[in-house]
Amino acid sequence: MGCRAFPQQRGFVMPIPVLEKLIQRQLNHWNRMREFLERPGDPDSGKPRPIITVSRQAGSGGRMLAEQLGEALGLPVHDKSLVEHIAQDANLEQELAQRLDERVVSQAHLWVEGVLKQKIFLRSNYQVALVRTITHLAAPGGVIFLGRGAELILGEKADLRLRVVGSTRTRLGNIMRWTGLSRMEARAILQETDKRRDEFIRGLFKVDPWDPVHYDLVLNADRMTVDEMTDLVLAALMQNAPRNQVAARA
Repeated sequence: MGCRAFPQQRGFVMPIPVLEKLIQRQLNHWNRMREFLERPGDPDSGKPRPIITVSRQAGSGGRMLAEQLGEALGLPVHDKSLVEHIAQDANLEQELAQRLDERVVSQAHLWVEGVLKQKIFLRSNYQVALVRTITHLAAPGGVIFLGRGAELILGEKADLRLRVVGSTRTRLGNIMRWTGLSRMEARAILQETDKRRDEFIRGLFKVDPWDPVHYDLVLNADRMTVDEMTDLVLAALMQNAPRNQVAARA
């Protein structure tokens, strides 16, 4: 019907009216995104602030994603800071909490150490303290958790549960670039970190950390940069904003 189109590229023709609609849709998206990003920073708005959990493979960029989301949304990111909260909550030495954090320590070893220090502290105690701490920090909303099985503890109470993955090649390249280590050193860190995190989740929560049912969005570092992941997560979070606003008015 005389519809103008761009020159054909790779067998695909984009009609001008369709392109104009896509551009207008993107402009509307950007405007809504800007409004959404302005909302969370206002603690007096009465609107719920998002809760996000980030699970990641070593070298995938999950930490950078969490930090960028925290900066964009004005939210605190809880990672190593959880150790201090857990130590205070469970009234145990911070050194022990650090050893237990995302690691598997045998019950027998903990028992022997507890006897020597005249204080028995088992892995189940750590799990209770971890659940209590994350639940308490998430109660008011407006927080990002990095690792520690927060997606399993909070479940659907979290607005978005993210998992960041990538091929060994991509993750090795990232670790080498970020740390300046050799390929052999980077591979050792990658393998040890992945193993430790997987064993931590399996040992404490008795689930497979690779099961996608535990996450709302799985992001592949082979296909996206951290900036692109951030934009995608913000867009996904924004789509959930109307439901949150309705809940806030109820």
